[in-house]
Amino acid sequence: MQKQTLKRFLRYSLVLASFALLAPSAKPQERKALPNYGLPIVKGDCPRPIALTLTATNPTSFDAADFSAAQLAAPHMTGLGDTSINKHFSYTFHWKRDERCCQITRAILTVKMKSNQAGQLRTSPDAGNDGIAIMYNRNVVPPYNELVYIGPPPAWSFNVNQPAVKTWTLNPAALNAINASGRLSFDVQDDTRVESATLQLWGCCLTTARPEASEQSSIKSSPK
Repeated sequence: MQKQTLKRFLRYSLVLASFALLAPSAKPQERKALPNYGLPIVKGDCPRPIALTLTATNPTSFDAADFSAAQLAAPHMTGLGDTSINKHFSYTFHWKRDERCCQITRAILTVKMKSNQAGQLRTSPDAGNDGIAIMYNRNVVPPYNELVYIGPPPAWSFNVNQPAVKTWTLNPAALNAINASGRLSFDVQDDTRVESATLQLWGCCLTTARPEASEQSSIKSSPK
């Protein structure tokens, strides 16, 4: 009888000890806040914050998987600063994950443009009706689909070399596309040139650089 009682006591003690071990580990998870899409992640929120700016350079390139059939069929500009008319400018930023377990929590796309033609109306077949859109898997990422040149209705016009700037702080849908694919694409039609484009990224990595990347770095730095 004493042996059975002792066994029951030991089992009970082990159960209590298990709960005691689990309790401290659960508390940090309960206090952990969800990712903040409105602000860059700061060091106190993340073991390894990341912040980088991707800049479009010539020669430009784009990922065909993101663009519609009509966009792909249209003639394309050769790159930044192309003064052609009736040609699209398509571009894809690629985010290379140098580390593991990384997530982008904030991103800002800035595109600076100028008109290659004058614009008469918002519906006229010149630069007046040109639009810019963020594309992913052949679809527009809402709400990023706007006219390049905005003026007071109903009548407005502008000359050649009219500047325009789009600066978009990307929403969760666009961030999910970047995190899923490592890329962000946009298209500008079709009498407007792109002078420059940047994609600023902030995020968090839970681990350090990939082992293979560290090995390559040590190989390059080691003396021959």
